[in-house]
Amino acid sequence: MGEITLMKLIKSKSRVRKHGEVFTPDWMVKKMLSEPAIQEKIKDIRATFFEPSVGEGAFVTEILHQKLNHIDEISNKSDWIENALWVVASIYGIELLTDNLIIAKQNLVEVLIEHYQNFYQKELSRKSDLYKSARYIIDNNIVQGNALTYLNNSNNLIVFSEWEKREDKVKQSQFTFKSLVDNQYKSFDLDRQLELLDEDKPESNGFIKITKVYKNKLGGL
Repeated sequence: MGEITLMKLIKSKSRVRKHGEVFTPDWMVKKMLSEPAIQEKIKDIRATFFEPSVGEGAFVTEILHQKLNHIDEISNKSDWIENALWVVASIYGIELLTDNLIIAKQNLVEVLIEHYQNFYQKELSRKSDLYKSARYIIDNNIVQGNALTYLNNSNNLIVFSEWEKREDKVKQSQFTFKSLVDNQYKSFDLDRQLELLDEDKPESNGFIKITKVYKNKLGGL
């Protein structure tokens, strides 16, 4: 039993030696998130969570699951989707290893799908605005990089997106992880970047319905 448990916590001994990779067991994740102060934030739709070493997503998926449990309780069929997307936008993370990153992102998507299908009692289409917007937000919030060096595999500074809320609309701007750590946070205006990319701007003031945010076409793995 001990050997089986060990293999669930590590992928290989070489990865442990090279990257210090050890996964947190589910029971420990749930115990750590059960603290009253954390549970208070879980019930705050816009309260943000950050995981500097995502792995395959043990913490971020459980946080999403618990936050969506709250959304299931407070939402009706007309506002569940919008509320769920704001919850997705509140979770951030960095992962060094690309194979883990891909798994973590997919695990987050699967949690969202499970909650949607339980709430609406129907399948979630991969072509729906919810699915495409959720994938877009996850791609911008859960990113590849080294939290210690602030750099990704391309030797560029790690970049996240901020999602500014105005009623049912959102404005996306970007900032570097290093600026956040250094307490010199500066966001990059998305409108200006879209002009440089020769893309159609979502709206003249930069705000777009959160269910259509995938049309920004910026960032991601």
